Amino acid sequence: MTRATLAVLLFLLLAVPTLLLAQGAGSGQAAQPVPHAPSGGNREMISSIFIPALTGAPFSAAVVLESTKTLEDGTTITLYNHRQVLRDSAGRIFQERQTLVPKDGQHQPQVWRLEISDPSAHKKYFCAVQQQTCEVFAYASPPAVVQSSGGQVPAGKGNFTRESLGTSLLNGVEAVGTRETTVLNTGVIGNDRPISIVREFWYSPRLGINLIEKRSDPRSGTVTIGVTEISLTEPDAKYFVVPPAGYSLAKQASGAAPGGRSF
Repeated sequence: MTRATLAVLLFLLLAVPTLLLAQGAGSGQAAQPVPHAPSGGNREMISSIFIPALTGAPFSAAVVLESTKTLEDGTTITLYNHRQVLRDSAGRIFQERQTLVPKDGQHQPQVWRLEISDPSAHKKYFCAVQQQTCEVFAYASPPAVVQSSGGQVPAGKGNFTRESLGTSLLNGVEAVGTRETTVLNTGVIGNDRPISIVREFWYSPRLGINLIEKRSDPRSGTVTIGVTEISLTEPDAKYFVVPPAGYSLAKQASGAAPGGRSF
């Protein structure tokens, strides 16, 4: 086989696939995509304020959450929602869960789940708005958190400090302010320099909840949660009826209520 013949064969081997693709495009046939395995993707979760089943301290309010993240190219992503929460004198809790939407004036958060907690019955109901059904789970209060005044993060991963911000009147309710700063040492999570995480709380001893939470973390951005439109009167008993009007009760689930997003 001559050198010229080899050159012609090499040209045909390279040119034929291109010609076939061109023919497919010209005949209206779409080129087949290269297949790949499914991707797991990335997922983030933002937890809202915790509302304990405190008796003798009824209230109703709106909880506003705003999340702001700045990307490497300077792009800023701001999401928010605005949901209703209530607690009666018996310690029963009603909460809406809403979607997080862009804060651009064009989107409105949508309620995707209702939650009703009845500590005396040791039950918690998750009611899906779209399906109009409620699942029943066991209700259990979380263990008490031991507050540290500061010091080393466990396993020598960094340092923790706490400072008092005094007291303030927020929506007619007295609150105690605290700022907590955690500094993670270099290399703890693969970081090439220390990471500073700052959290600020304004806590109401009367209601047992944080009226304001500010979380600043360079890994996830800034989250601000505020409790507004506070009323200290007994809420309407209709909010704690299970199942709510128009909903049906599904089979009782086993175990505690699942985790996941809690907007």
